[in-house]
Amino acid sequence: MKRTSLAVIAALGLGACWLPAGDKTSPYYWSDYFLDMYEEEVQVHELEPGPPALEEPRAVLLITGVTIREVWFDNIVARLERDGFVPYVYEPPNLLSGDLFQASRDLAAVVEHVRTVSGQDKIDILAECTGGLIARHYIQSLGGDRYVSRLVTFVSPQHGVDKASWAELIAGWPALRDLTPGSAFLHAVNDAPLPEDVPITSIYTCNDEYIQPYETSIIPGATNIGLCDGFVGHFQTFYDPSIYLIMHAALTAPLPTSATDDPGAGSDPGAGPDPGAPTHPGSDPDPAPGSDPGADPGADPDPGAASDPGAASDPGAASDPGTASDPGTASDPGTAPDAPVTGADPGFHPGQGSGGAQSFQGSEPAGDRAGFGCAGAPSPTDAGLLALALGLLAFLARRRRGARS
Repeated sequence: MKRTSLAVIAALGLGACWLPAGDKTSPYYWSDYFLDMYEEEVQVHELEPGPPALEEPRAVLLITGVTIREVWFDNIVARLERDGFVPYVYEPPNLLSGDLFQASRDLAAVVEHVRTVSGQDKIDILAECTGGLIARHYIQSLGGDRYVSRLVTFVSPQHGVDKASWAELIAGWPALRDLTPGSAFLHAVNDAPLPEDVPITSIYTCNDEYIQPYETSIIPGATNIGLCDGFVGHFQTFYDPSIYLIMHAALTAPLPTSATDDPGAGSDPGAGPDPGAPTHPGSDPDPAPGSDPGADPGADPDPGAASDPGAASDPGAASDPGTASDPGTASDPGTAPDAPVTGADPGFHPGQGSGGAQSFQGSEPAGDRAGFGCAGAPSPTDAGLLALALGLLAFLARRRRGARS
C-alpha cells in the first residue's frame, strides 16, 4: 500500500512538473493546454467525400462543454457545411464552468437567436460533454422541445462523474458541483421525462479517458451509441470522420410522424426514439447499478421536482420552469434577475468562426480570468493539488497517445 501511494505521488509530481505556468484553477488554462496537445488534430485539412447534401439547408447549433473552446468544432463545422447544414457554434460564458441551471436558461436566448437568424422554427442541437446536459435540461424542463427537432450529444456524462466532487473542492467551479452524482442538477436532468417528439441520441466511447464509467453517458429511453471497438479517445470525437458520420446519421434520422393531419397537432405523442437508429449492441439502455447516480434513494419523492430544478441550488432562478407553457419563454430566459442575456439578441458576440459558421461566445470576466463563479480565490495549496491531479491526467493522456502513435 505504501509503495502504491509513493508511486501515485511520484506520478502526480511527474505530471505537474512540466505543466506550463499559469492559473491552473482557470478553465481557460486547461482549454489552452489541451488545445496545444491536439494542435495538429484540430486543424481542418482537405475533407473526404461526404454523404449527399441536404436538399434544404438546416440550422444546427453546436454547444461546447466545460473548458472547450469553439475551435474544437472546426472539423465538424466544415463537414456539416459540406453536407448542407448551416452550423452555429455556441461557446458558453467561462467555458461552461459556472452554474449549469443558469447555463440551461441562458441557452434559450441562444436558440431563439439562431431561429431568428436562420428563419427556421425548429433547429437541431449537437452538443459535446456538459453541453449535452444543459441542452437536455433546456429541452426537457424549460420548454425547448418546442424549438428543437433533434438533440445529439457526444462524450456527455449524463449521470455525472465521481471525480467531480473533489475537483470542485479544489477548483471551485460550480459546474463541477452540478456534475457530482446525486446533485440537484443531475436529478433535474435525469428525473424529467424525455420529450416525446424530440429524438435524443447519446454517442460515447467505452474507453474515454475522462468520462468513466462509460455507462454514465447512457440515457435510458434514448438512442445510445457506444464506440467500443478498439481505443477511441475523448477528443478524437471532434475530428474523426467516421465518428462524424455517426453524428450525421443521428442528425438526419427521420423525426416522429404527426399523429393527425392537423398541422397544429405537433408530433406523435406516442412516438419514442427512432427505432431504426443504430445502437451499439453492448449498450445497456439501463445503466448498471451504481453507475446511475440519478437513482439516489434520497431523492425528492415528489415527481414534480424535476419541473422546479432551480429550487434546490438557485434561489434566484428563473425558474418556475412551468413558464415553459408560455410560448414566449424561450425568447426571455432572463426571468432570473441575474440572467446575462435578454431579448432576441443574446448579447454574445457573433463572429465568423472557421469555415464561416456563426459563433456566439459568452463574455469573459475582466482580469486574469481566474476564479469563475468561485466564492474566493483558491489557496496555493489547493491550486497545487489541482495542478497535480490534472497534471497526472494530462501525463497519462500523453502516454496513451504516444503508445498509439
